[in-house]
Amino acid sequence: MKIYSKTLYFFTLVIFSIFLFNSCEEKPSDIGLDLIPGNDKMQLYADTIDVDCYTVPDFVLSSDERTLSPLGSYIDPIFGFTKASFLCHTRISSSNVDFSVVSKINGLELHLKYNSVYGNTSSNQILTVCKLNKEVYYDSVYYSNFTLNPTDYEILTNETLSFGQDSLMKIKLPESLAQDFIKSENKDKFINNTTFIKYFNGIFVYTDPVSSDGCIYSLNLIHPDSRMVLYYNDSLEYEFLINSKSAIINMYEHDYSNAESEINNVLADSTLLSDYCYIQSLAGLRTKIKFPQIIEYFDTKNIAINKAQLVITLKADTEENVFLPPPRLTLIAMTESGKYDFLTDYKLNNSYFGGVLENKYTYKFNIPFHIQELINGKEDLGIYLFANDNRTIPYRVVLNANGDSKDRMKLEFYYSIY
Repeated sequence: MKIYSKTLYFFTLVIFSIFLFNSCEEKPSDIGLDLIPGNDKMQLYADTIDVDCYTVPDFVLSSDERTLSPLGSYIDPIFGFTKASFLCHTRISSSNVDFSVVSKINGLELHLKYNSVYGNTSSNQILTVCKLNKEVYYDSVYYSNFTLNPTDYEILTNETLSFGQDSLMKIKLPESLAQDFIKSENKDKFINNTTFIKYFNGIFVYTDPVSSDGCIYSLNLIHPDSRMVLYYNDSLEYEFLINSKSAIINMYEHDYSNAESEINNVLADSTLLSDYCYIQSLAGLRTKIKFPQIIEYFDTKNIAINKAQLVITLKADTEENVFLPPPRLTLIAMTESGKYDFLTDYKLNNSYFGGVLENKYTYKFNIPFHIQELINGKEDLGIYLFANDNRTIPYRVVLNANGDSKDRMKLEFYYSIY
């Protein structure tokens, strides 16, 4: 918890005037001196201090109706086991569907469009599609710890899932389900989507846990190509939609029993200042950052923070070739009521706020207003670091934190005394 003692006399307002008026005939160093009283000349300084970093479990997150749905599992040598699955409604594409014209069923398929893949794509996974026996509702809120009992679904099919050039998965569903759809006694189930969803509660899709490696797909379920299709007669088809009116619930699991020992150490003691901190999406791990030394540093409130930049670097050699670091991190404040809120800096100018990965190694956040608020007496409740898209893409990353390394997390700032 060192303070790097490299305070600099940076420049005064008079010297600043040299750059502004360097074309004037008057001697630049004298410009404005007669206008500024001696006691009012503002001096600017620069310094760097350490911050305190902790790894803590993420909150349970709302996971319904997200833009993407993760599916699959992987084993990470650092973070352990992660698995993702989902369930969703399928909806009829027209009202009062009449299947009496069907004389021959050619097949029933589930099509899933995937947006990206994270992890080792060389390993295959066993995908299972189930029929839901439990009603879920579009207008209800569901969370990442949502689970199903074995009686809540019945297995329709299993299929080997492998990564390929085609970004559309096509899974053959049993003909018995198609036959059930076209039965004359079920005609009243296809009057509208209310009657259909009550009859066919939806699908639940998961993969068996991998024994090594593995990957997680991020599926775009509301893409027009994601749908269930009934092929019948010679060349006809009827599509069941997955769209913005479908209930979609993402489900996440993490098991740290085989994770790196340092992760289990920080999870066992939330006050531990480890050399590294960890971020894991899908309601996994987050990094908490506090600034106790910023208060110690200043013994006067006559301070104006001109610039403050939180500098964060990746730990080297952390399987980044397989598990890519997130291209952007998100920094969020915590309110007294325990809820997340955007930092003042983000609210005032989110385009300048930062968080983008630079040079494959460094993230930087511009937070002068937050630091000024702490100096002015606001309680330091901590700010929290996540991967962007942390509810839909399974990013993970190891960051330099509290160690003696020159790359540890730090705050670089410029300030004025007035």
